[in-house]
Order: sequence, then structure tokens, then C-alpha cells
Amino acid sequence: METCSLPSVSATSSRSKQKRAGRRRPTFSTGSSALLPTASAAWRVATFILGHSNTPDSCEKYGILSHWRTKLPRAVAIHNVVKMHAQPDGDSEQVSQMLLGHTLLLLSPPDSGQNWVNVQTDDGYTGWVRAKQICLLDDSEEYPAPGQVYRVNALWAFVREKPDYNAPHLTIAPMGAWLEGNEWYEDWLRVVLPDGRTGWMAAQDVTPQWVAISRAGSLRVEGTVILQGKNVEPYRVPRMGWQNALVYTARRLLGVPYLWGGSSPFGLDCSGFVQLVYRMCGLVLPRDADLQADFARTTAVDISETQPGDLIFFAGGSDPHQRTVTHVGMVIDAEHFIHSSGGVGVHITRIDDPFYKSILWGIRRVLDQ
Repeated sequence: METCSLPSVSATSSRSKQKRAGRRRPTFSTGSSALLPTASAAWRVATFILGHSNTPDSCEKYGILSHWRTKLPRAVAIHNVVKMHAQPDGDSEQVSQMLLGHTLLLLSPPDSGQNWVNVQTDDGYTGWVRAKQICLLDDSEEYPAPGQVYRVNALWAFVREKPDYNAPHLTIAPMGAWLEGNEWYEDWLRVVLPDGRTGWMAAQDVTPQWVAISRAGSLRVEGTVILQGKNVEPYRVPRMGWQNALVYTARRLLGVPYLWGGSSPFGLDCSGFVQLVYRMCGLVLPRDADLQADFARTTAVDISETQPGDLIFFAGGSDPHQRTVTHVGMVIDAEHFIHSSGGVGVHITRIDDPFYKSILWGIRRVLDQ
């Protein structure tokens, strides 16, 4: 197996000795531009969300960046949660997170001193991550491999050394993580982690994930990760009603603590909570509340016509024409919405709560067709 090496890092993790062939940690030297396309290269950096691409001739890709037609190098997150910072500095603001098995585009080589990498995620968000927390993918390599894609549906799930609940665990995979599964033993799935290690997960913690979507962009929600790509066979995932699925998923996250920039069940901010709920039900929304409010595939809804799953937005400022969206939640019934707020975490609030009613910006319904 090829070692996932990072020569410019003084201390390389022992995980680097167990990588799958073709997968490696970023290999950069100071000032290196080896990973960057030339100025004349045909970059196709687009955000593919809900069947829309701003690159008309591109292959629509949803949720996993591995099928993007791009000159940019791709990588995969090898930690259960990878922090994304505003600057190449661990003390800078955490703007988002990536989950185990999620793919990303590398926009620049890392900082020469700290080995940081500027990246773009599947929702179009950009920021800086530590190079040692990701592994590069070769041009032809996919993770997870097509036909072997599984998503973690438990809040968090142990990846164990053996198919035994008493076996030591290799890592804890959070809800929404993607893993490659290639073998079943009774009620256990053998998985290949993105760093090349193998382990076992209980069957109830994972779900196969592929569904098909038309090139025209019409969306039929049948699972959670949606792909249009070459030689990809659809896997039909059992689903409950669209609205019920959203509410069920949101309620499962009740009590998760608030974390600025959080995108996992270990901690969620308001927009990270909404994004995770929708991601688990098949749709990749923009990362921030204001971006979600402006999302093209939404329609305004009067407060008297709300339905479960509608996004409810709140804004600050005294001028009603210049107020900026600063908070988002999701309607769960005619009287309540669920959201993550500072000091409280994920909880349920009445829509007619005096404070939230005073800062209500509007309600949007995400189009699922």
C-alpha cells in the first residue's frame, strides 16, 4: 500500500502507514505550486446543489465532490470532524466543519509554516483546514467507491476493529459521514476508512446511499446522497414522507449543544443544524443562514401557511428593508419551530414567541421537486 505521506510535517501520524493505494496526505514543500492548475487550465469550480450547476456542460454532482470535472486536486476528510477556519491559523474563527469521508477541492497549497490548505466543500464554502486531517485522491480515485457508499445515520457510531460490540474502536463516525462498505458479516458491515484502515460497523448505524437524478436537474428525493455520474447504478433507499423525514431527523438532534461553525452532532450552529437535517434527507443547502434565505430553490411562504420542513429566518437591525438574516430554524408544526441557539443548543420554540416574532424575517419552503 502507498504511504499517505506529508514530508513537510515533522511528526507524521501512524495512520499514514496504512493508506490505500493512490491515497496520500498532501505532499507540499514551501512555495510549492505543484497542486495548482496553471492559469490557462480550464477550471470548473462550481457548487452543485439540488440539481443546479453554474457550469452548464458539467456533470451534475451532489454531495460528493469526487465526480466533479475539475482540474483542481481533490481530497477526503480522514478525521471524524475536520474544522474549517477563516484563516490558516487554529486561533482564527471556525467557519464550518467537514465530516469523515466527505470530499473537498484544494484551492491552494498549505501555509509553509503550519501546513494549512485552502479548500472548497460540496456546498461551495471555502476555508482553511489542517493538511494532516485530509488525504489526497488520485484523478481516477473515488471515495467512497461507487456502489459501496454508506452514510452514517446514527448520531454517532463506533467503527470497531472486529465485528464485536466489545472490540476496541478505531474512530467514532458522526451522523452524515460517508464510508466505503464492501463486506457483510451477520449484522456487521466491513468498512474502509478514508485513510485506508478497515473496521466494522453495526448494520443499524449505516444506510446505502446512491439514488439517480436527471441531468435536467429535476429532483426526486429517495435517499440522502444524490449523484448523476457515469456508470453509477441507483440504490433505492426506503423513505418516509418528505416532511416527516425532516421533522424526524431534526428531533433526533434535540439537545445537541450549540457550537459556532458546528456541522456535526458533537455541536451545531443554527445554519449547520438546518443543513445537516436537509443533508440527511437528500438535499445539500448552502452553509450560512443568509445564503439559505437567498437560496434559489426556495419560495416565500406566509406564516399562516407554514408546513413542517419550512425554513424560518430571523434578522437583526431596525430598518425592515436593510435587516440582515442572522438566524434560521425549521418549522415542525403550525405552532413550533426547532433550531440551535447559543447557550441552549438544539431546542423547540413557539413561532409566536414574543422575541422571535419581533425579529422574524420570513419563511421559505425548499422545493423538493
